[in-house]
Amino acid sequence: MEHNTYPFVDFIIVNDSADKEIHEQLRKIFQGATLVLNERNVGLMASIDNGYAHVQTEYFLHFEDDWCVKKGGFIEPALTIMESRPDIEEVWFADYNNNPLDAETLSVGDVKYKLASENYQKGLNEINDNAWHGFTTACALKRISDYRRVAPYADIPWEGTIWHREQAIGEKYHELGYRTACLLDDYVYNIGYGQSEYKTGLEL
Repeated sequence: MEHNTYPFVDFIIVNDSADKEIHEQLRKIFQGATLVLNERNVGLMASIDNGYAHVQTEYFLHFEDDWCVKKGGFIEPALTIMESRPDIEEVWFADYNNNPLDAETLSVGDVKYKLASENYQKGLNEINDNAWHGFTTACALKRISDYRRVAPYADIPWEGTIWHREQAIGEKYHELGYRTACLLDDYVYNIGYGQSEYKTGLEL
């Protein structure tokens, strides 16, 4: 919020800890926000589904809690891209993990971007290592109508690790003809590396 330059309708926080003390702290700190406090641990994708049920606008900004904004002015160009490209399912605010991008630089007015390369094999392991099409739960601008075409995420079949679960969701969007766009500047950075609670990748 320190760097935000775009007016928000709501601020939705989803917490999956099922810890009443944590929930009480969230109520104190984030007064006025919509709080989705799971009474039991249901995992990442079901938590996202729970949160998205409260989205009341066509476009929304999704952030996992270990991504930080380092400068403002990224919502506006991302929105410009999505308003001109109904086939763009999400717009990234950095090239996460150096994912391959198409060589061609595209533009809408003075907003420049690239598309995440399709059919990228991440080589995560030998389990279901199908092509990665760009879907992520890290942070991006998204449309609620696109989400509803494949929702709920928690019901999409998958096999392997939590990262393969993202891959399975991305495949659903790919089947519908969606692509992922990436702004050419880095607006966010990750503070979670080395601190993840996912030890094996086989958690929910």
